[in-house]
Amino acid sequence: MSGENGGVAAQADILGIPGAALNTIGFAQGLLRAVSADNANPNAVIQVQQIGSCFQSNGPWAAKIPDVLSRASCVRLERLSAWVGWAKDDTPAFMSQTTGGQTAALLCCALGSLYSKSRCGLLLYDLCRDILPADRQLSSPTQLGDVCMLLERKSACLGFGNHLALQVTRLRQCFFEAGLDVPRDLADTPAEEDLNNFLSGVCSALQDESLILQVSGTRCVGTLLALTLAMCPEDVSVRINREVFMSGLRDNIIFSVTTEDGSSTQIHLETKLEIKKAGFLKRHIIADSQHKRNEELRFTCDGIFSSQLDLSLSMVGADSSQPLKLAISNFVASIAMEPTADCFYNSNTTYERERLFPTQGLKVILGPTYRQTISQRLEKVLCCPSDALQSPKEAFNRLQNTLRVVLPLKNCTCSSCKIGKIWDVTRHPKSHLNAYLPWIHCPVSRLWRDVAQITQASLLFLFLQYSLNTSLRSHIGDDTYPYLIDVIWSRFNESHDHKYKSIGPSWLHNHIIYLVGDFELFYGENIPAAICNSSGASTIYPATLEVPEISSPWAVQYELVDGRLHYQADSYDFIIPVMPGIKASKALTRPKAKRSISKGVITVPSGLGEHSSLIMTLRPALMQRSQALLLRCQIKQGNGTIEANFLDMHLGLMCLNPADSCDHDLSTPFDPTKDNLIIKATSVMEPVAPGKSSIGVTLTHRNRESQFLCCSKTVPQLYQGDCCLPCAVAQAMRENCKVVIGGSPGMYLIYR
Repeated sequence: MSGENGGVAAQADILGIPGAALNTIGFAQGLLRAVSADNANPNAVIQVQQIGSCFQSNGPWAAKIPDVLSRASCVRLERLSAWVGWAKDDTPAFMSQTTGGQTAALLCCALGSLYSKSRCGLLLYDLCRDILPADRQLSSPTQLGDVCMLLERKSACLGFGNHLALQVTRLRQCFFEAGLDVPRDLADTPAEEDLNNFLSGVCSALQDESLILQVSGTRCVGTLLALTLAMCPEDVSVRINREVFMSGLRDNIIFSVTTEDGSSTQIHLETKLEIKKAGFLKRHIIADSQHKRNEELRFTCDGIFSSQLDLSLSMVGADSSQPLKLAISNFVASIAMEPTADCFYNSNTTYERERLFPTQGLKVILGPTYRQTISQRLEKVLCCPSDALQSPKEAFNRLQNTLRVVLPLKNCTCSSCKIGKIWDVTRHPKSHLNAYLPWIHCPVSRLWRDVAQITQASLLFLFLQYSLNTSLRSHIGDDTYPYLIDVIWSRFNESHDHKYKSIGPSWLHNHIIYLVGDFELFYGENIPAAICNSSGASTIYPATLEVPEISSPWAVQYELVDGRLHYQADSYDFIIPVMPGIKASKALTRPKAKRSISKGVITVPSGLGEHSSLIMTLRPALMQRSQALLLRCQIKQGNGTIEANFLDMHLGLMCLNPADSCDHDLSTPFDPTKDNLIIKATSVMEPVAPGKSSIGVTLTHRNRESQFLCCSKTVPQLYQGDCCLPCAVAQAMRENCKVVIGGSPGMYLIYR
């Protein structure tokens, strides 16, 4: 009886707890789950939420933000026991439960796309001192910056960079249509102090109906307008040169975009009075700002380069974006569809095998439907290329001529561009400081640099399949031209050093992987390149990491997925191959076949050389203050086991040449004793035959995974496919291939 009485008493106590107390307990539990998932400071989470409570949010973004913050997507890499996505009940999901948290997320989405984490933290810290009571200011700038970036990463799919480009383009168009000079400083990034004063004014205007925030001028106005339209478009009105351009439901914040008062922007917080004379509470002037491309901006993948080009044109006061977009798209499509790879290296020069693409160019690794792939992917990020394309050299010249029309060379302010050979890196004044600074700030030089970066990134996106809600930061630099343009310009103009410049699969893989963020770690000695990169809001990895096989149809593709890389309970920055010790540098190099695994006539198809199992494992490691996962690949055949480098096999697929199809019976056997040829039947364990004049034929015709495991970037290889074995061997001899990978018919066909 005593036990029963105790249970009744406990139940009565629970029922007697006030509802407000239960809500408080539930709130605390949700907060603890959130900060545990993201390792965030709970006081900072509450403080950022309180910042959001000081503002109001409405409009399309405010309607989307609850679902955006609470999503818990998951893409599983089953073989590796890892997954990419967002954890359930994380800090953003916790913030989605209150209007203050939702508004704070919209604010952090903009701030995190404009400034680095440390600068966001300082800005929020200063903003707290202006709008929050002293007893609620409990967190450091570092802790506030951490929370800000957690919210920015998950809300990045809203695409503040695209939103900014759209608003700036609309403002520019009004100036063009009015026949006025377009201000170049609309998209400038305000200093943290200026933005803090602006946000304090917005907070006051939204809380007090008797106040109006007046913003007049052009400097940074596009950026400030984009921020307020993301948070509270119903409270914003815009006037351009004294004409109403946009009017919300309330006139709490009024933008007057005009050049009449010079380039500086003035911010006034005014009081509504019944008498005609207005009363000024606060006044702030933005005279200086960051007049360059903001590399912190984050863009959604749909239209990413179209938006970036619009911003670049706004920074230099140029128009006519569509012809330039088409010229870039046509040039990228022309080099991707080129029937050879001569654009990327000199065919008369001997290179290491790992630096070469297939003989038939990029269309081999883009797959049999490469024409549709190129057209569709360029249309998504920039614009659809023309149906009739010029040669790469003609398209390259057309791109340069279009740039000269969009922004004539007479606008050059550094005198270096007027020479005409703007993309000749040997003429860059990097070693002369007095000439370098004017070149950096020259509008012509700036536009050509931005177009070069957009061109290279557009080529990388041809191999990228991205999912819903994915976003990327703008990695366009201000002081250099990308290597692709350097190589192309050198090749087409036959510069003195063009024979020593080349682009191959390793370069392509690294630059695709680094689209989500670069790491200094990968430039150290004896550090292998990353297989998977997870930074900010997105993760990128090759499709072969999920399905390690030569797929049908044969194409090289990378997956860009929304969310972070997770393994067990933690999130990680990248995956790299397990590195052997210094004394075991050849530990991942497979031995060469000492003897043939098939005596006499080699018959096809055959699976004699396939493996029995492939085990891929991950283990955590801390490398130069970054959380890494090390990937180990163990291949087993019978009683033998070897370790292989996954990246070597993936890059080998990017080098792999398809055999030409023939009319013979694909099961035609091959006699290695004929014509005194040194041909050996090999396996996954030892695919390469020893000797300069010998060729290995892997007996892997029934296993697509085994065919992938035979790939290697270090030796020239031929994939049999729709070709009989005698013809494949003959082609391998002509093209100096060391391995013929036994494939399956119908897996590869190029549509011409």
